[in-house]
Parts: sequence; C-alpha cells; structure tokens
Amino acid sequence: MKNYLLVLLSSALLILSFPYTGSFTPFVFIGLVPLFLLRQQFLASTQNPWKLGLWTYLTFLFWNLGTTWWVANASVSGGIFAFTVNALLMTLVFGLWSFIDRKIQTRYSFFMLIPIWLLFEFGHHRWDLSWPWLSLGNYFSVRTGWVQWYEWTGTLGGSAWILLVNLLVFRLYCVYRIVAKRNQYIFTILGVLLLPIVTSQVLQIFVLPTLQPKQLHAVVVQPNIDPYKEKFALSASNEAFADSIVVLANRHVTAQTDLVLAPETALPLSFQEERFHTFAFGQSLASQVQKWPQANLLIGASTVRIFDGKQSVASTPIPNASEWYESYNTSMLLTKTAPPQYAHKSKLVPGVELVPFSAYLPFLSAIAIENGGSSGTLGVEKEPKVMTIQPNVTLAPIICYESIYGDFVRQQVQKGAQALCVITNDGWWGNTPGYKQHFSFARLRAIENRRWVLRSANTGTSGSIDPSGKIIKKTPYWVKTAFSQTIQLRSDQTFYTTYGDWLAGLSISWILLSFSIFFKQIGKNSRKLQA
Repeated sequence: MKNYLLVLLSSALLILSFPYTGSFTPFVFIGLVPLFLLRQQFLASTQNPWKLGLWTYLTFLFWNLGTTWWVANASVSGGIFAFTVNALLMTLVFGLWSFIDRKIQTRYSFFMLIPIWLLFEFGHHRWDLSWPWLSLGNYFSVRTGWVQWYEWTGTLGGSAWILLVNLLVFRLYCVYRIVAKRNQYIFTILGVLLLPIVTSQVLQIFVLPTLQPKQLHAVVVQPNIDPYKEKFALSASNEAFADSIVVLANRHVTAQTDLVLAPETALPLSFQEERFHTFAFGQSLASQVQKWPQANLLIGASTVRIFDGKQSVASTPIPNASEWYESYNTSMLLTKTAPPQYAHKSKLVPGVELVPFSAYLPFLSAIAIENGGSSGTLGVEKEPKVMTIQPNVTLAPIICYESIYGDFVRQQVQKGAQALCVITNDGWWGNTPGYKQHFSFARLRAIENRRWVLRSANTGTSGSIDPSGKIIKKTPYWVKTAFSQTIQLRSDQTFYTTYGDWLAGLSISWILLSFSIFFKQIGKNSRKLQA
C-alpha cells in the first residue's frame, strides 16, 4: 500500500504542476521526491530491486496519461503507443541512474541523475520516436517570468533546475534530524530556487525593454475549419479555403501590412509545387497578393514534387511511369516579385507523418499509419530553412510540431530569422489541454532566441508573443477570426542561439569525470590492499 501511495503521489504532483493540467508549477520541485523515497525503500529492504522498475514504470505511465491523455482524441492506438513507450524510456533512464548510483555509492553518483536525464532529453528530440512534450523544461512555459535565463541554456536548463531541487529536497528529508546538515540543505535549496528567479526578474527589467528600429506589420488569420468534418472532406476545395482566408485577412489588411499569416495545411488538397500558378486557387491567391499594397502571404499547404528517380525513403513510385513523387507538409510564401518559396516540415509526427526507422528498415514504408490526411513518411528539408519577404526581412516558417523543438528553431534564427511564424492545426485534440500546451510552449522559443512569435492556428489558439515570452494577443478557442499585430524585428543572437544545447556536452563531461574519479579511487584502494 505504501508503494502505491508513493507512486500516486509522485505522478499526481507531476501532473498537477504541468501546464494546463493544473499549472501548480511549484509542485514540480518535489514531484520526484516520492519516487526517490520508493527507491530508497527498495534498496534498504530485501525486496527484488528489479521490482522497483515496475513501480517506476507505473509512476511515469500515470504521469504521461495525466498530462497527454488528449493525444488519444486524434488516434487511440497512437496515444497508447506514446504513453507506454515514453514511460518505458523514462523508466530505463531512471533505472540506469539507480544502477550506477547503487554501484558507485558516492555523493556525485547520486547527482548523476541530472546529466543522464539531460542526455535522454537531448537524444529524445533527435530520433524517429521523438516525443519531447514532457521535457521537464517545458513546465515553465506558464511561468516565463521564472526562466528568462533560457536565453542562455534553453529548456535543458529548466530540466536541470527541477532535477537538482528534487534531489536536494530528498537529501534534506534524509538528514532532517541532523540539525547542522538540515540547515545547510535548507539554505542551499532556497538559494537554488531563488537565484534563477531573481536573475530572471533582473533580465526582464534591465535587458529586455530594448527597442528595435525595424518593424513588421502582420495580419494573423484563424479560419476555424473543422479538420474532421470539413477540411479533408471529399467535398473540400482549395478554392473555398483560399477565399475564406482572404475574406478574413482583408478585414485587417492596410497599406502598412507586410505579412498575412495563415495556418498549417490551409490548402489541404495536394498540388504539384511547380504547377501552382496553373490552378485556379493559385491564380486567385497570386492575384490577391498583387492587389495588397505591400503584404505578402505565408500559408500552409499540402504539396507534391515529381522526381526522375528516388530521392529518399519518402519517395513513392508513380504507377506506370519512371518517375517518383514526394508529399510534403509545406509553408508557402507568396510575394509580389518572386516565385513561390517553399519550406517543408522537417520534424514529423511519428506514425502520422513518419514511419519510424523506415530509413533503416525500408520495408516499414509499406506500413502507413493514416491520420489527419497524411500517411506514410512525408518528405523533409535537409536542414532548417528560412524565408525572405523583402530585402533584409527574414522569417522562420515553423510548422506545428516543429515549435516544440528548441534546437530546430534556434538553427532558423542562426540563419537570420528575425521573427518566428508558427502555423498549426490543433483541432485534432478537441477542447483539451493539448492546444493550450502547444501554444504555451511557443513562449519558450521566444525567450530562447529573443524573437517575436506570430502564431496562426486553424483551430485552437492563434496569437502573438513578445521576446520575453509574454502573450500580447490570444484568440478564443474555436472562433473564426483574424487580428493585426505590429512586431519588432531583431537580428541579435542569444547565447543559446549561438551555442545551442551546450548543457548536453557538459553532461557528457560530467559523466566521464565522475567515472574517472571512481576508477581512480578503485585503483588507489587496490594498491592499498596490495601494500
């Protein structure tokens, strides 16, 4: 019964502190302590230590279910797979740390949970089963006033902060009856908690209010087309969707407007990129851009390219022809003077847009898990891409899932992006915490790179976010609307933009140093015994 209570307490604290499943953020600083107590109980008893893995798995499974249950609204099988596999990966990471600490049994081995977990999050962002939604650093997306220092560390810094406080609180519990050590840990915990928050407040007061001379006037559109009943229906047409977006945009476009931003797959029916101007909707959109005094259009689309041969695992042969085609989830930029610019979504949703590991096991490409109008593996860009709307104005086109990848977005800013344009379609999850969390995570990208964020959602929430992560405008859920926003364009680069997830490299060094100290100590002890 005690084991069950500790499991439930740990998972409940982690759930209640997560954005929009409670948002009681301070709970996250003690959320892992019951799990540490459970581990200590197993190590001090005669129980099989392997059983600890089962209790740990239950904790992480409940945590995944309690925070991301809404994934099942889009795909029950996909949700079950995400919950169970992600919990298993977390359990393996926790088990690896527990094993190392049990074997080495030193103070530095106890704190090695921090570098091991950071390397897990770093790797989890960079493989075919990527699911970074529950990265610990995301907890502060609703408390951006606490983490302005993400411009130095990215979200890995927030993850390290949470883990360090949890480990210190557990240490405090273990030595609570020893007054001297108790006081030492209390002051240490207070310092570790308050220093990042105070630093964040100083950054907000003295660093952020720097005015930028260059501005961009934008109109953001939220067409609110039901993805289940309207958007991908057989009766749907790109012409109708294009007309709907233009009507909404024209209510706000003025002579000063530089950009109209429309959501992901706003043109849902696939078309060949090279033939865009031969379609009626293409001619209509191009004509509308010419009519606007100076506005450009950045819009989401489903596109196709034809090739003479196979280009990648995403290539599919055309029946009865020697050509191949690739399908894309695309950002398309229409300007007055240049041909359409295309940027293809590169961070694909496993199972929905990507057959995991099909690059290494090609036969898996035949297994297409259909959802949201996409099946199999979509084509991607070879590297993050930016778009230029006029001389010296460069934007980062960010499609849906890409907005939760800090390293991906910062590479776009490295290439010159002066503002972040997120286009998404969050209607798959319904009125759940999912679309709120997705919007919230974009606030962290603003802080990491000190860039304005413009976010256009078909459904869910559209809005604008300033470089401090503050929400300036936010649309209601499930409402057809549009709004205008003037933003400042920035060209400076933060420490994180320049150096990325440097904490991962530091974690590797920490682990190597710890093992070298351990083996050096073993050598000393061995020589003493021989003497």
